[in-house]
Amino acid sequence: MIEEYKQLTSEIDRFSEFLEYLSIKQIGLDNQEYAIINCNILEHDEFDSLFKSLKSNLVIMLYNLVEATVRVSMNNYYDNFNNKENNYFLSAEKIKKIWIKYSSQSFKENFIQQQVFEMIETAINNEIAISLDFSKFHLSGNADVSEIKEILKEHGIEYEESVFKVFGGSLKSVKDMRNSLAHGNISFEDNGKNLTISDVLRYKEQTYQCLEYFMQIVENFIDNAKDTKLRKNTYPIKRIHKKNRRKTFKSMNWRKRL
Repeated sequence: MIEEYKQLTSEIDRFSEFLEYLSIKQIGLDNQEYAIINCNILEHDEFDSLFKSLKSNLVIMLYNLVEATVRVSMNNYYDNFNNKENNYFLSAEKIKKIWIKYSSQSFKENFIQQQVFEMIETAINNEIAISLDFSKFHLSGNADVSEIKEILKEHGIEYEESVFKVFGGSLKSVKDMRNSLAHGNISFEDNGKNLTISDVLRYKEQTYQCLEYFMQIVENFIDNAKDTKLRKNTYPIKRIHKKNRRKTFKSMNWRKRL
């Protein structure tokens, strides 16, 4: 989980640093700290058009990071559950509902009664373990804070509402722009003209912080469940007060760990 996240954020960081360099060149200044490439602007109108499209591209990269991080984290959650013998009656209520939901997706219309019977028989037979099929895990294509919270709720993972509330606006903006671009509702250039470099950098930092918090609570849940049957998560989540939020995220040391 951490390695995939590290690779994707490294790609985004390189691209955002390049955009910062271009934004400085755009106003006629130079940045001696950026040593990867040195370019000169010969046609400013064409450069402005290209720069707008590049900013939109960073939005797409951020959205891809959100979906990839959620998928990999939840895949680890499913792997951890499936690596143990899990009896239906000893599983948490949230897990029972997911198992029923996934099992019923494969029902064929003409055999529903028989398939329901078999599912019930499987559940009440203590010798038969249940497992969760990750291939049936679904992201709607609208991955933002609301979607992330719904996934956590469905899987019985507790979270601090006040933490996610900080990032809701940025992730929704990233999702909405990505959908408009992906569906052809707006061009990359037109979308980018409404973005400043400070906008995209803010979206980047808040997306990172949100996903790092998400990974943290999923990992905590997995660690809490490793030596026991999967049950309702009871690990404590430290409340983050608004005035201390910035300091608290820095203290997580995720960047150092990654």
